[in-house]
Amino acid sequence: MSVPFPLTTTLRGARMARFSFHSFPCRGRIVVVYSSFRPRIDGFHRRVAAESVSDTTVIVCYQGQWRRSEEQMMSESTKVTIRDVAREAGVSPTTVSRALSKPGRVNLETATMVREVAERLGYRTKNLEPRQDDALRGMILTTTSDLKYSVFADFVDGMQRPCIERGFILLTALTEEKRDLERSTIMRMATQVDGLVLTSSRLSDSTIRKAAQVKPTVVVNRLVNGVQSVVCDDRPSLTAVVRRLKALGHESVTYIAGPENSWQNGLRWQALLSACQKERMRLRQIPGPQIFDEEAMRESYAAFFDNPTTAVILFNDIFALQFLDVLAARGVSVPEQVSVVGIDDTTAGARSTPTLSSIHIPREQMGAQAATKLIGKLLHIDDGDSAPIVSYSTFVERGSTGSAPTTPIV
Repeated sequence: MSVPFPLTTTLRGARMARFSFHSFPCRGRIVVVYSSFRPRIDGFHRRVAAESVSDTTVIVCYQGQWRRSEEQMMSESTKVTIRDVAREAGVSPTTVSRALSKPGRVNLETATMVREVAERLGYRTKNLEPRQDDALRGMILTTTSDLKYSVFADFVDGMQRPCIERGFILLTALTEEKRDLERSTIMRMATQVDGLVLTSSRLSDSTIRKAAQVKPTVVVNRLVNGVQSVVCDDRPSLTAVVRRLKALGHESVTYIAGPENSWQNGLRWQALLSACQKERMRLRQIPGPQIFDEEAMRESYAAFFDNPTTAVILFNDIFALQFLDVLAARGVSVPEQVSVVGIDDTTAGARSTPTLSSIHIPREQMGAQAATKLIGKLLHIDDGDSAPIVSYSTFVERGSTGSAPTTPIV
């Protein structure tokens, strides 16, 4: 058997698939695995390729054919690392890692910039392409936490119009913010639908990428590297809120946060932190509940009174409206003693007493953008642009914000 280049180590037999790569003396060598038992060898090859060092070439031979993975052959000439991306982007490797795996821990501008640099240099450049089916079924699945909160219903309403116009049925699955339920729903429905729209998903990035390999996928309210995203940039509106509070005489702000695994929560905190630093205002964060549970939320509200500030910004309108109830029960006047700002601009907030100042997010527009993008991919009429689709929120001032009080809450 002839080999087109020198061999220094050859491993034979499907049993090799049970050994770790590091069990073999193959650093700086060409490692060849030979077997007619393709599944076991393929599994071994993937593990070896993942664990190998840059100066090792792995070749797999089965059924008399020599094979090297495309990724390995491409990486032989240039292997882009996180450090390369960091150097080009002008940030630290840690920031690159966060931007690609947990973009909620950096601001949207940095996350987008790092993603663009990574793709340009060839680090995870290819968008995940799903397997193609023979025929479309005419159905799209969207997952959302629930429909009791009007915010999620608005996203679904926005998706519905493009689906109707193009002859698709929109199926909506409620996941109750439970990862396991969301994951199992996608797995069970993937063979029945043409594509997925994941709204405010709590799944990990890796799980979403796996879903995108099975079906065309768009994520809303989330940046996932390699998957089409539709997001809202809250930074300008949150900056406007902080500036307005400063103009009203406020010197301190509390942010009552959302779930820790919420991508939006991290971005909003980063935006508030930056804005308060520029305005020289004190900012503190109170951790919010991991799920929308009234009892857990009331514990977060109670923590506010341990060290009250004159202004409070909450993760969403649900939190803000319940906080107004807590303040009223304690005899605290709004906005005379404390100013309150929500996020989402819901109808309930606009009708509350006092009316709730909030940040308006164009949810129906974002839902329509997500559905339109997905349908474009399914019908092969998409423009091919995989950059995140970014909308912008706006600050709507109402009756719950006012001048800073002269008498603090006790």
